[in-house]
Amino acid sequence: MYTSPVSIIIPNYNGEHILGRSMMDVVAAVDAYSRPCEIIVVDDASRDNSCRLLSEKFPQIQLVRHPANRGFAEAVHSGVKSSTYPILIFLNTDVFPDRDFMAPLVRWFERQDTFAVSPLILNRDGDPIRVSWNLSTLVRGEIRQTNWDLSDAMDRARKDQPLKSLFASGGSVAIRKEMFQKLGGFLPVYQPFYYEDRDLCTRAWQRGWKTYFEPTSAVVHDHRQGTISRFFTSKKIKITKKRNRFYYLWLHLSLRTLVFSHFPWILLRLLGRLVRLDVAFVFGFFSALPAFVQVLKLRKQYGPPATGKSLEDILSEIGT
Repeated sequence: MYTSPVSIIIPNYNGEHILGRSMMDVVAAVDAYSRPCEIIVVDDASRDNSCRLLSEKFPQIQLVRHPANRGFAEAVHSGVKSSTYPILIFLNTDVFPDRDFMAPLVRWFERQDTFAVSPLILNRDGDPIRVSWNLSTLVRGEIRQTNWDLSDAMDRARKDQPLKSLFASGGSVAIRKEMFQKLGGFLPVYQPFYYEDRDLCTRAWQRGWKTYFEPTSAVVHDHRQGTISRFFTSKKIKITKKRNRFYYLWLHLSLRTLVFSHFPWILLRLLGRLVRLDVAFVFGFFSALPAFVQVLKLRKQYGPPATGKSLEDILSEIGT
């Protein structure tokens, strides 16, 4: 099995309450892996005792400190800059990896076209989270995530069939460092959170770099302990997610789909969501509108290349 040295990068903001437990699992996974590893925690100007906890209980961990809070994406970028090895694994502080989760992910990087690999993500009850394997379709210019069956995924994995995925969740993903840097990392337009990982992997697919799902590697994601849910209201989270969804579609849908499908259906969707009292969709759209010109400028730089793949092309390739 192909192996490689790995840099594990963990952004942290006021994670003292959970760091001790999650870091024990990360250290155990590193001890079980057969190649050199480094663990880099990027503290994003925490106000709690996160840094002291890490220094006292985990002296083997490299600690990078931000003097001011800069958000998830910039914390990851600082970790990448400080990393040594060619394969990166990003983990949130509320993610608990299995002891042997690393090797099944890293083996995919023997394939030269591999950009990212996602593990099987479980909730606290041990149930699979759908974002582990991202299979999507387009419906009237809107992206819809489709369901999948774990037993089918495991059967295909046993047959060594590649499980292509639109993107890997930024909270638990293995990534090829060189490709991440060539893509310029996460785009700041998605700050403070959500859709930066989907956008990143979509831009990789446009270059022919693939994202895979590896169900034999597993982590537990305890969302209730996460930074976003503790420091932002549910309303803010929902609106930001909807806003960034519009940014993503405006960046990556083909011009034809945008003009003849996405935008014509927006008015009907707005009316329908108002009737259903889904204010997050409405507020998300109108908070996205002021940045429409900025997104169009980004589209020229990061959107579908003239001779490359649109989001529709990528979804078609993943579905084959």
